Amino acid sequence: MRKFILSVLAIILALGLAGTGALAYFSDTETSMGNTYTAGTFDLKVADPNQDGAGYDGVSQTWVMSNMIPGTSTVSSKVWFRNAGSIPANHLEIAVSNTVIDGPGPESDTEEGTTDMARVIEITSMKYTPPAGTGPVIDCLAWLTDKNGNGIKDLDDLQELGIDSLPPPKISPFITTELEITLKFHSSADNDYQGDTFISTFTFTLNQDSSQ
Repeated sequence: MRKFILSVLAIILALGLAGTGALAYFSDTETSMGNTYTAGTFDLKVADPNQDGAGYDGVSQTWVMSNMIPGTSTVSSKVWFRNAGSIPANHLEIAVSNTVIDGPGPESDTEEGTTDMARVIEITSMKYTPPAGTGPVIDCLAWLTDKNGNGIKDLDDLQELGIDSLPPPKISPFITTELEITLKFHSSADNDYQGDTFISTFTFTLNQDSSQ
């Protein structure tokens, strides 16, 4: 009986050793270090005839009229765009905000800060030339409607509606996308505007996605 018990114990011990040996796998662990994730850049640059064409984060006094005469005074100028970043854009949009400073004229009754004068600053031409090879010149004036119902398309209409979904400038060190606008002090301007100063700010936004 004793020999039998010892034999059973030996068998159990042998099975235990065999089971332990089956789980004794080798392993070796190494690491992948220094993983970095850097976001791309989105950088719209603009230039106009007042700058050297290199591209800036903003420009000033692109369109200027002084001593304006109703029905006579006009101004035409251009802005050029490029994407100086590393991420392609989906579209460009244009917005404008307007205000007026009441001057010392004989009919100085314009309410300070209003945009009424924008209704007599007519947009006679607004053409957008996309990057070479991406499409024809776009007549942005055809995209505007006479929202205020005064019979012309003006800076007040542009403020209300804006221009969206224009082909964006390509990522390039060269400025190949152009916007040209011609403005006219409309003949409907009356004595209320004598001596007043009209100020408009154009905002150009480069968007990554069509939902923006």
